[in-house]
Amino acid sequence: MASAEPVMRLDVSALAEKLQDDSLFGEFNWRKEKYAHKDMRDIWVRYNHISNLGEGFNDEHDSVWYPIIEKIPEVLPIVFTLMSVVNGERLGGVLITKVPPGGKIAKHVDGGWHAGYYSKFYVPIQNAKGSKFCWDDLEIEPEAGEVWRFDNSIPHWVENNSGSDRISMIVCIRCFGD
Repeated sequence: MASAEPVMRLDVSALAEKLQDDSLFGEFNWRKEKYAHKDMRDIWVRYNHISNLGEGFNDEHDSVWYPIIEKIPEVLPIVFTLMSVVNGERLGGVLITKVPPGGKIAKHVDGGWHAGYYSKFYVPIQNAKGSKFCWDDLEIEPEAGEVWRFDNSIPHWVENNSGSDRISMIVCIRCFGD
């Protein structure tokens, strides 16, 4: 059974405005080429140091901020407010994805150390009606700024059946008590 629960609502309008700059997306295509994400482009904001890209990239590591944070500092208050609310002890990856109209992220399960160690929080930045985050027995069409905690160890996927880009941020946090 799918596990997703709303946590809070955040003001994401400043970040949404900044992310209209399409040139921010797609610097790294490793996830797109290697995994179920062929229809999307993303922004790697924080993860394993890029010099470690390749075999073992998802192994245990300390996440670092990527230089793109200088162009989108609007990410920071969202991330640190969320960490405070969920009693975050350690911040992992931060990723922003863009799925075009008619695009999808194929059904998949996130694996590896990072996926198992951190709790995942889904923050819709731009999500028009018809853009869905799905599991076998649940689908959500949240509004921008709703924050959802979800279990990425069960099959999940995205369908963008809207007329606009679906932009979301995934924030990985090790929470007190996890």
